[in-house]
Amino acid sequence: MIFRDTVKAVAVSVALVAFGAQAKTFQYELQDLSSSQGHIVYPGLDLHEASSATLTIDQADRNSSPVITSLEINFPYASNLSVKNFKQDSSSGNFQASVNNVWVYRQLNIEMHGFDIQNPNDQMINIDGYVSEADNFIGGGQSGNSENTLFHAFGRLVDVTPSKVVDVEWLTVNDDRLKLSLRNNVTSASDSGFGGNAFVIDSLWFGEGEETLYFEAPFGDEAKFIEPYKLAVSKISGPIGDEYFIKILAKDENGNEFETVELPLQDLLSTAYDN
Repeated sequence: MIFRDTVKAVAVSVALVAFGAQAKTFQYELQDLSSSQGHIVYPGLDLHEASSATLTIDQADRNSSPVITSLEINFPYASNLSVKNFKQDSSSGNFQASVNNVWVYRQLNIEMHGFDIQNPNDQMINIDGYVSEADNFIGGGQSGNSENTLFHAFGRLVDVTPSKVVDVEWLTVNDDRLKLSLRNNVTSASDSGFGGNAFVIDSLWFGEGEETLYFEAPFGDEAKFIEPYKLAVSKISGPIGDEYFIKILAKDENGNEFETVELPLQDLLSTAYDN
């Protein structure tokens, strides 16, 4: 009996550690993307007009530093570029990586500058690709030489981390059916109206259309590791009809529960549908 209880306790402890240690992956697209040739022009290698770019960042937990795991840039007139193993240069603060056997070159050095990895969303980043002048081509993070620039790209990072619906509420507002779908990710939304972290609610309002409602997530830098799981709706009947109020229930990475303040639904709808 003692042995069996011990095994159970160990199993529970392992499960809690695994829950708390789960890394999160965040994906960002470079919108308003532009690219151009650098000082070096190789005949037939056209690196203009990059069609898309995606930056992926991993973070083990809220106390760990985020890490760039990959940068993918797609070009319409050349094969795509895939870069990994970025490291931050201690003197410049820029993120650097080397990639071998790209296009006609044995090695390229890739550098991202002006990038705040703690606050990626809605910031402009610049990316330069340099032809390596290394003798042995071993090791990464070599600084680029501005005269050896092969291409330059820049764009605005937008959070496109995949999310899923975790709770749905059906209501009747102004005599029309309203479907509210809560998503499981917190996002940093520049168009949220308050400019900070926000819970995301998809709204389908019959007769009005689809919009996104942003509900402030007042958890600071820890918000990325807060997961909403339920919409809590209350109703007050008044002389001109029912009035709904909403709050969101959420958990952190250790299972601790939180709830937001309660807001009038009509305020959220007005912000989304009237603007």
